[in-house]
Amino acid sequence: MAAVTGGLAIKPALGRTLGGLAGSSGASRYSRLGGSLSLVHSDLHNHSLISGDALGAAHDALAHIRARGIDVACMTEHAVSGLGHGQYDCPDWKMGGCRFIEGINANDWKSMAEIADAAYHPGSFVSFRGFEYSTPTVGHINVWFSKDFTDPAHEFALATPRAVSEAWRVFPQSKPIADQFKNAPDTALITPFYNWLASKPGSFPLGGGGDSIAAFNHPGYFGNFQDYLFNERAARQMMLMEAFNPINSDPDYFWYGADSGLPNPFNACLNAGWRVGFHGVSDEHSGVYGQKGKGRGGLWVTSMTRESVRRAIESKRTFATLEPGLRVDATANGVPMGSAMRATRYLNVKLDIDRGSSWVGKELRVEVIGPGTKGPTLLDLLTIRVPSAHQPVNSFTLKPDGPWLFLRMIDPERPNHPLAKAPFKNGGAFAYVSPWFFN
Repeated sequence: MAAVTGGLAIKPALGRTLGGLAGSSGASRYSRLGGSLSLVHSDLHNHSLISGDALGAAHDALAHIRARGIDVACMTEHAVSGLGHGQYDCPDWKMGGCRFIEGINANDWKSMAEIADAAYHPGSFVSFRGFEYSTPTVGHINVWFSKDFTDPAHEFALATPRAVSEAWRVFPQSKPIADQFKNAPDTALITPFYNWLASKPGSFPLGGGGDSIAAFNHPGYFGNFQDYLFNERAARQMMLMEAFNPINSDPDYFWYGADSGLPNPFNACLNAGWRVGFHGVSDEHSGVYGQKGKGRGGLWVTSMTRESVRRAIESKRTFATLEPGLRVDATANGVPMGSAMRATRYLNVKLDIDRGSSWVGKELRVEVIGPGTKGPTLLDLLTIRVPSAHQPVNSFTLKPDGPWLFLRMIDPERPNHPLAKAPFKNGGAFAYVSPWFFN
């Protein structure tokens, strides 16, 4: 008998094919490149009324996400300045209240664990607690699996004059609240958060996130993490970067800031030394979860448990996509995507891609992306077709040039991004395969 959560019937077991496609089944969950792992789709960045700037009932959100074909989900409510606060009367920010500037408090943090635990069904659906460290100018970072939480107000990354002007630009209604910070010193830093992230849980005085893993959110939007300042201790826990996030209406972050002279987020982040994989998210604030065309991630797991999902994220054998029902797996010289490997002159890449019968024979393009000084380099451009189950997977030889390389999957039927420039005007991106890193 199906369990019922938030008024939606929940299937008792994970299906053999990926969900989320109306009227047809998605691809098989099993890679044609071998191994015993299975693919699940994730959405690890969403918000509810708890965040203060979002709609959606917190107790119903995870059930709605699951009903849209997502297997792994997390509600990552905003952490801004509420650490140490208990519950009190704090009206919605749109009504001039304090919720927008406070974010989650101690009672919210406890409730978020209870909500995630109630939705967790090992074997069929995985949910867990997380929070979004939300600064106006340094950047936003998702933190998952932590016992403690922190916020920018307690890590010297909130009250800056630039933060005030940014808050007015993004949320004009917040001006009365933001006014109180307009004369604050410009002291926003990312290093205190990284120190917290690498500290043991329960550490004096603000706890620690040493039991957690984390990800860079919508890179460039709300800040670029102090020019992707590298931190060796935090690098052990920074696992992913969002490649697709529709918060600014444009989900593809490969081109974010190209019209204002900002560095390419992918190139800047990886060149700074961060070894992160890619995922896609909805970052839903509307209260309508799992909408078609918004981002989702692909994780290769050993089982449907929190522990296995965490290991999958840590392996970085992940991809970002805009397509429900999509399977992607790739190896280079037999090494899975997202892995570090020995530097070599040539790579034999095998690419497994499927999205059900409607995509068999579909022409796609593969942009092979490497590092550059002023932006990413297009190392190669390949045309492939999606094979049937009886045809061999796509295989090709690449020549790396630098410490990392990743695949950007292009559909020529999708329009070029408005900011795209040659040689990247080959159609619209629908997936990002996590990088290989060369030692």
